[in-house]
Amino acid sequence: MEQSFLTTFAYAKINLALAIHGIREDGYHELQSVMQSIALHDIVRVRRHGEKVVCRCGALSGPGNIAYKATMLFLEQLGRFEGLEIEIVKNIPVQAGLAGGSTDAAATLRLLNQLYGEPLGREALLTLARKCGADVAFCLNGGTMWATGRGERLEALPTAPELDLVLTKPFSGVNTREAYRRFDLVGQSGYLTKTDWEKALAQKTKQQIVDLLYNDLEPVSAQMVPEILVLKQHLLELDCYGALMSGSGSCVFGIAQGKQHAIEVAARLRKKGFKNVWVTRTVDEIG
Repeated sequence: MEQSFLTTFAYAKINLALAIHGIREDGYHELQSVMQSIALHDIVRVRRHGEKVVCRCGALSGPGNIAYKATMLFLEQLGRFEGLEIEIVKNIPVQAGLAGGSTDAAATLRLLNQLYGEPLGREALLTLARKCGADVAFCLNGGTMWATGRGERLEALPTAPELDLVLTKPFSGVNTREAYRRFDLVGQSGYLTKTDWEKALAQKTKQQIVDLLYNDLEPVSAQMVPEILVLKQHLLELDCYGALMSGSGSCVFGIAQGKQHAIEVAARLRKKGFKNVWVTRTVDEIG
């Protein structure tokens, strides 16, 4: 009898703030960030099947997918090597700064742990997540987090108030490695203050959050994809409280005045000819 799939959502993330502080000995960049889960999501399914690991994700299928890497690490941890099938339905755009690949890997780890009867505790899963990539550890549980190191050292922040968001992405994506390379050449490092974010989030006021929006990578990514700043300006002109590029881009988010306003802003952007537009919102911890 063929086993049925276990299924879960893999939620995207935005960076409400991102500051970069040079290159570490391991080649990654030292950073500070405020990461936030949003409702935009992929769908991930896992089941025991066949004699090898198969990852299906459209053009992103195969061993190059980070969910495949997560699966192999999980099986190695358990000392088991057997057939598994992973199916991923993509809704999160790629090269967008929304952790689409990372959240798929995190969701795969959660499902595998469920499939095998929860053999790994939270810390063991986090260790595997950190081996997969910088954002996977955050995506494992999500919510509102203060991230340092290369993004894998996480501390809980007060849960953000529900923010209605408009996401919009230029046709072109941004290669993360190239964005960081350019930042190393010409970028200016900023600095985030954790207590400022704790205070703003605890008070649940959108304006205080908007005042702290920040991204060191936005200027260099906008050099590569100028439409980033065009979209950001449109969001502000359409009366979003604030707007910012997420991560290394190229997706830009606007904080709308409410759900109806977000729907109206999205409609206006589409009328202007922008194709990649989503209405979403922030979500709490998911793991």
